Amino acid sequence: MHPSESVPTTPLQRWLLRLVYGLAAMLGMVYSYDFGKVIGGPLVGVVLALNGAVFCSIVAGALAERLCRAQPAASQTRRTSAG
Repeated sequence: MHPSESVPTTPLQRWLLRLVYGLAAMLGMVYSYDFGKVIGGPLVGVVLALNGAVFCSIVAGALAERLCRAQPAASQTRRTSAG
């Protein structure tokens, strides 16, 4: 993320982003380990679990941050059009 881009400002948004990162990492780890174990054994499963955790947390975090940035803009539009 570029430093000039806005980041979630409320504590609730920060905790929700952390939750998204954690859940995505856990899901990526579980499914990637199972896949790696099937195709190459436990060692490959561990390597793919780490890879899956990082990849899933990056993708899910980017989506969640984009949604958090879009939400305040939508609420400001509603406020200005109502008043």
